[in-house]
Amino acid sequence: MSTTVVPVVSLLAVAVTLLYSLYQERAVQGLHDRVAELQTQINLLHGKNEQTLIEQAFQVHDTKRILQTDNLCACDIPNGFTYASDFGVIGDAHADDTLALQAAIDSASSNNSGGTVIIPKGTFRINKPLIVPAGVTLQGMGYGNSPLAISFDAGSSTIAYCGNDYAVKIVGHAASVRDLAIYDWPYTGCENTQARGGVLVQGDASSVESVIVSNILIYYFLGGAALSLVAKNSGGVSYGNYQNVRIRHAKAGISLSADETSFVNSNSFLAGGMSGGGFEVGVLAQGPGACNDNKFYGMIIEPPDTDLAHVYVAGSKTNIKLLDVRLEATEKSLNRPIVIIDETSYGNVMSGYLGHTHVEANQNKNPEGNVGLDPAPKNQYWNSAFKGYISDNRMMPGWSLVGLNANITIMSDTAMIFPDHNVMDINYLNYGGAFKLMADVTPKTPAHDFVTFGVYARSTVMGSIVAAMRHESGSIISSAPHSGGGGWEFIGMSSLYDKSAPYFYFSITGDVQLTAPTFVYGKTPATPGASFMSSSGARMSGTFTMGVATVFPPPPSAPYYWNLPQNSGNLFVFDVQGNPARTIIRLNDSAANRFVRGTLATLLFKEAGTRVKNNAYIKLKNNADFVSGPNTSITLMANGDPTWTEVTRNE
Repeated sequence: MSTTVVPVVSLLAVAVTLLYSLYQERAVQGLHDRVAELQTQINLLHGKNEQTLIEQAFQVHDTKRILQTDNLCACDIPNGFTYASDFGVIGDAHADDTLALQAAIDSASSNNSGGTVIIPKGTFRINKPLIVPAGVTLQGMGYGNSPLAISFDAGSSTIAYCGNDYAVKIVGHAASVRDLAIYDWPYTGCENTQARGGVLVQGDASSVESVIVSNILIYYFLGGAALSLVAKNSGGVSYGNYQNVRIRHAKAGISLSADETSFVNSNSFLAGGMSGGGFEVGVLAQGPGACNDNKFYGMIIEPPDTDLAHVYVAGSKTNIKLLDVRLEATEKSLNRPIVIIDETSYGNVMSGYLGHTHVEANQNKNPEGNVGLDPAPKNQYWNSAFKGYISDNRMMPGWSLVGLNANITIMSDTAMIFPDHNVMDINYLNYGGAFKLMADVTPKTPAHDFVTFGVYARSTVMGSIVAAMRHESGSIISSAPHSGGGGWEFIGMSSLYDKSAPYFYFSITGDVQLTAPTFVYGKTPATPGASFMSSSGARMSGTFTMGVATVFPPPPSAPYYWNLPQNSGNLFVFDVQGNPARTIIRLNDSAANRFVRGTLATLLFKEAGTRVKNNAYIKLKNNADFVSGPNTSITLMANGDPTWTEVTRNE
């Protein structure tokens, strides 16, 4: 008896061949199924609704389930789209398609079929709202060949609503409505029925995010808003995307609202537009909840007139941003505003085209774009350079240093981060609460509502400093604290302030270095060094205050060469150290210490006997020396070189 030995390699080759044949068979079967599925979709999109096609669609679906079982997959993956035609919709504008359309939507939501519901061409009359839950897309064939009216014969998909509620309600995350028309149906049987609104996106006791409404025409909703985003009962509507929404004839175009416990924010509206008649308002945004940071990009809002305004915003937590938006009102009276920003609202932004009339808004609460006017960012802290500090009595011009629980020194020029702005070093002594640095006179301008103020701070102590102020509500609010990371940080804030009792200060509870504090009206921080004067001139109606510096005698090796401190003021008090019998022949002789040509310096003497000698470097009137008496002065002008010229004297 002989035994045939089959090489292992041959066995492997046979196994590979069998596996490859099985793979090819499955691949061909899968391709066949896909072709059948696509043919079914094409036939259905052409409006066919024969029973044989429905059976074919379910046959493909069942075949996929069998293949999945053969592959040991216990899942039931929905096949393709959900076709409203499979659920018996008619689309002839007469039959009630409410139950059929809702059944298709519910099927898509329950995972029995694909999550996108395909609505074929036709006019689908409904008598109750369509409820679109999370994850479901309602997809039509487009809204026809006109953005101005419903085109019944243009292959469009039209939802014709006959009821007194909203036509479509979107109530879940990531739901979508696309490529169709929604019509408040005014014809047979609906002549006396008016809808509450067109599309409602609602967060009721829950959050609804990432909704998409795209390429739809919302038509003839004269009893309410064409598109509404509403949050209530601690709910929210956010992160939605609304593209090319065309609104024609409505009581309100787009309405955004949130109750006290809820929010509607961070939604984007891209392009699209609203026109036609019947408008009370184009865009309405109102609280009392947080209804803010909703952005409109490139939209056209052009009803000939609106009863209230094209845009109306109200609520202390409400604002909108209209960016490159076109507003036109060809029939609106010039004495009626096209935009109304209620006194309670702030932070609104508008840019784009504004036609035929005007904006009614508090310009200082809404300081950006064409809606508002941002006051010039001029620093209201007049001694923001921290000049003239007198350590003996802890005094600094322009500032109140509240508390004795900190040691203060002015650092050397090498510590400066802005030209000519001293750095104040504050060593906190860890007792007695916070040390406060505040302006000795609080800027007060009732015409302004917003302030922005702060200071550059460096510290290695976390929370060493915050900016604090009295808000318009009367409460004290504060900025974020210093991180303690050892670098320079701008510690500041921008907010509405209490006009009746303005109060601004820096609260210090740790070692910190400070420089260049700024205070402005509006939202734009001042650039350190900004002043009330400019190169084109200056005009003042108040008191002009100059800095005062102290001048000490030169060293004995150069007794006639005196130096006036630079960048400290224009008034110089001479401290002659009890010996007034001194002579001044040169002032700031070194090139590094010279003053710019035209600088005026007034030399003040408390005691008699100090002589300013007329010479080639100090040219005095009538070539006569100046000899001080008690409390006398002489004013000189710098020539930009080592020389000075007398302007006037008081002997």
